[in-house]
Amino acid sequence: MAILPWDEVVNILSRLPVKDLLRYRCVSKPWCTLIDSPDFIKMHLDHSMETDSHLSLIRAGHELHSVDLDALDSADLLNPPVNEGLGKDIVGHSNGLLALTNKDLDTAIWNPSTRKFIKVPSSDLKENPGDFEFGPVGFGYDPVNDDYKFFRMIHYFGNNIGSFHSEVNVYSLKSNTWKRVADFPFQVKYRANGVLAGNSWHWMVGVQSLSCAYEVIVAFDFVTEKYREISPPDKKKVAKGMSYSGRMKELGGWFCLVTNYRVGEMVDHVEIMALKKHGVKESWTKLYTVVLSDVTGSFEFAMPLVYLKSAHQVLFDLGGEKLMVYDLERKRVESMKEVSGPKCSIELVYVRSLLGVGGGDADKKEKKAGENGDKREKEKQKPSGKKR
Repeated sequence: MAILPWDEVVNILSRLPVKDLLRYRCVSKPWCTLIDSPDFIKMHLDHSMETDSHLSLIRAGHELHSVDLDALDSADLLNPPVNEGLGKDIVGHSNGLLALTNKDLDTAIWNPSTRKFIKVPSSDLKENPGDFEFGPVGFGYDPVNDDYKFFRMIHYFGNNIGSFHSEVNVYSLKSNTWKRVADFPFQVKYRANGVLAGNSWHWMVGVQSLSCAYEVIVAFDFVTEKYREISPPDKKKVAKGMSYSGRMKELGGWFCLVTNYRVGEMVDHVEIMALKKHGVKESWTKLYTVVLSDVTGSFEFAMPLVYLKSAHQVLFDLGGEKLMVYDLERKRVESMKEVSGPKCSIELVYVRSLLGVGGGDADKKEKKAGENGDKREKEKQKPSGKKR
């Protein structure tokens, strides 16, 4: 039997799904060393990103489910490494890593494909006197320093009337440390999380000046750790009887604004605008408009999720109930599919990767938590010697 050259073996393995590669670590010591090596992990990720392969859809409701985007035939239940009883929020994702928090501000950076995670240590933001409340958080990648970063904002209300500022700390996964960066540049109490596009995290901020009120997009660059302002596109007149709502989205590497135009409570059509050049308002470009029809049915919202392998097709989430493949060249619906699992309010697409975080195993954590729960239940059943 002919033996393949080692370079050919590496090339073949770099195209396989993460689930298979984790099993193949047991084939031999050289294979295990290869699959665990940083160079191979990067090679596998680069191939997945270039070919839009190994993508999964996460449906987030009371539970988290992962669905293979190529099959869309089953939903696997995930065990996130934060206490779900306190709620959970996927605040960002990059290159297969997800950042999660809960109501107690427990935070973890987690790779659901390998089930590895690291708990983010508490920051020391709460140093200033006075009242405060937690603002938005975000997560992204710094390609210059090959580092994944998580930031948290806190709004401080000083002891003096009108005294207000928002402090921001950034956590580095590479160094496992926090540091303070420049304060948020606007005096607004902002709670909602934003969206990652490129190397920057984006918020839409409403600003009230003495003369007028206006909206501005603020971007935080994970490389320079500085802010910049982006002017949104000019608003258009809306036909009588129609309303609209906008939402930020990363699509095809561009920062986009997705606008749902509604008649009554149901979507009539969707418009996607992309910022082709950061900082240049004139570079806002309409990518396309999608009109819903009798084929799709009526939905409360429609959101583009990702370009498929053929770049002229886009996958849409329709009301958290169905997925629609829309052909941009033919301007028609190619297919509709219901995904197993409950109706969900949030859906995102991430790439399955081998990236490590140097932490624990979420499944082992879940098993241990279950064992501890069984022990506590047995303890409850033992006589305590106390009067009830």
